Amino acid sequence: MRGTAPRVDFWILLEYTEMWAPDPIKSNQLPTGVQLWMTRMVALLRERGRFPRVQMIRGNRAASSGYGMYIAQSGQLRHHTLDSYEAILDLNICEDFGELVESNTYFVCTHGTRDLCCAKYGHRTWTVLNELSNGRAWQCSHLGGHRFAPNVLVLPQARLYGRVHAESVASFFRIVEAHEIATTHLRGRSELMPEDQVKELGIEPVRDRPVQIRESCTRTELKTVFPFTET
Repeated sequence: MRGTAPRVDFWILLEYTEMWAPDPIKSNQLPTGVQLWMTRMVALLRERGRFPRVQMIRGNRAASSGYGMYIAQSGQLRHHTLDSYEAILDLNICEDFGELVESNTYFVCTHGTRDLCCAKYGHRTWTVLNELSNGRAWQCSHLGGHRFAPNVLVLPQARLYGRVHAESVASFFRIVEAHEIATTHLRGRSELMPEDQVKELGIEPVRDRPVQIRESCTRTELKTVFPFTET
């Protein structure tokens, strides 16, 4: 799993309690204007040399009192509450806004319309993690890497973890809350290039021979990967 976190240095996470489309920006009932705003914002950030990613998130409640939105960049996580989705059109998310969140916040991929493995394994992990963290865990849309489900993103540290099954959540949570790295599950810190994700663990990154793997527990087709190996 090491060195497999997607390159992201600007996370946009928006609460959306309805069904997520395979492409989270095109979620079924999200206003068209908001979809266009997100598409333009991603393009703008890329033009500035950033690596943005949009995620849909939801908790265990209806968003009747507003919609939560998180922005994570440069080691900081901020939270903002929107009265409506259209309110996002007036925000300049490249500037600091919202309340600074200093505690670890957990985002577990449960995106079943993208891959059934994420829903099958991710929901159980989210349930346990949400209880242990006293409500600091969210379900989120596709994080990449179906074969590593359940995947868990921890912000503001921006580390992505894989195969965090419900049975190992308690030990995983204790390690992360102690400000340590859960190396058994680590895929990498998303702000870094793959090689640097591996170097963060004090390991010299060397690519192994090609390996044929299944992309997901529900798919039979194979893909070729070149995993890092320890020397």
